Amino acid sequence: MNQDDKTTGSTESKTGQASEHAQQAGRGAQDAAKGYVGHVQEVLTQPDRFFDANHRSGNTNAMIDLGGFLAVFFLASVVARTFGYSGFDFEFGHLLDGIKAVLVIGIPIGALVFAWNALGKTRGLDFYMEKLGGALVLPCLLLIVAIVLDVLDIRIQSWFRGLAIVFVYIGVFAITYAHAAAGKVRTAVLFTAGFYILYRLLGLLF
Repeated sequence: MNQDDKTTGSTESKTGQASEHAQQAGRGAQDAAKGYVGHVQEVLTQPDRFFDANHRSGNTNAMIDLGGFLAVFFLASVVARTFGYSGFDFEFGHLLDGIKAVLVIGIPIGALVFAWNALGKTRGLDFYMEKLGGALVLPCLLLIVAIVLDVLDIRIQSWFRGLAIVFVYIGVFAITYAHAAAGKVRTAVLFTAGFYILYRLLGLLF
C-alpha cells in the first residue's frame, strides 16, 4: 500500500468516526428530548407517583424544569409589557423588567429549596429541586398560554398568569407538607406564607 492509499484510508476512517459520533449525539439528543417529554407527561398525568418520596426524576429534568420556568417567566413579563392594552410597544426597558421579574420569583425559589433542605436534611437539595421542578411544570405551561393570549390580544391572559402563581403556592404547600415537614400543616402554611411575603416584598423593591 502506497502513502496516498494510507492517507485516503485514514481520512475515510476519521470521516466515518466523525459521522458515527454525530449520529450518536443526534440519537442522544432525541432520547433526552423523549425522556423529558415523558417526564412532563408523568408530572401532569401521574402527580401522585411523581411526588412520592421514593420516586426520583433526576437532576437533569429538575434543572430543565427550573430553568424553563424562569425563562418562561421572563418571556411572560416582557410580552405582557410589549403587548399591553395600548398595543405593540417594545422598549429596551421591558427586558430589564423581565430580568427583575426573574429575580423576584427566583430568589424566593432558591431560598425555599435551602429552607426545605435545612428542615428535612435527610432528603437533600437534589430531592427538593426535583420535586419543586416538577411542581413548576404546570405553572410554566399556564404562563405559555398567557403569552400566546397576550400576543393574540385576548384579554383573559391575566387569568392564566394568576392561576400559574396560584399553582406555585400550591406546590410550595404540598411539598412542605408531604416531605420537608411531613404531616405538619402549620409548618406548611408558614412556608407558603413566607414564600408569598418574600415574593411580594421583592416585587416592591424591584
